[in-house]
Amino acid sequence: MYGIYENGSVIAEFAAPLTVRSNVPISVSDTLSLKRQVSKSTAQRWEIETAVVPLLEDANDFLVSLVTKGHSETVMVQMPQNMGVVRKRTSNSIPAATGTAGSSFVNITSNVGLIPKGTFVKFDNHSKIYMLTQDLTDEGLMYIFPVLRSDVTLDTVYHRDDVLMSAFYDTDVITGMVYEDGLLMTPGSIKMVERIV
Repeated sequence: MYGIYENGSVIAEFAAPLTVRSNVPISVSDTLSLKRQVSKSTAQRWEIETAVVPLLEDANDFLVSLVTKGHSETVMVQMPQNMGVVRKRTSNSIPAATGTAGSSFVNITSNVGLIPKGTFVKFDNHSKIYMLTQDLTDEGLMYIFPVLRSDVTLDTVYHRDDVLMSAFYDTDVITGMVYEDGLLMTPGSIKMVERIV
């Protein structure tokens, strides 16, 4: 169950439709000769747009989160893994990573099994979320997107349903609640953006 995470559990579950988007600032223009010129930034953040289902016993927790966190305080999101990733992965390991800032890969030790491409990962003591661009079986090089933002030194690699992203509610999210039929509490579709530090 993926969703908004607080005090050790999910307080609002993600529901379909769900979009996980990579936002990379890019400038595209066509010249008079119709040649395309593209300029791409190295900045990147993940954005999630989804319907949300407040859990019945925790609906009040979600309402309090919306109101108190608003658009300026961090919320934790249990990052949704692609269904293909969930079906293919065989690694239950707790791997360790070593890598240098600016690199598109890290060296992985203590892994047994497959961590498929498309898996979202997070390194211990690192706030950024990365995605594998190639399968990793056992130990070796883990290729990631975007490039590593800072060095990692034998950091734990979170790669299953333990990947937590620091995020903000986007500015168009209602900081309150909408009621349907007087009983069902729903904020409708919400958008969260990765907190970049």
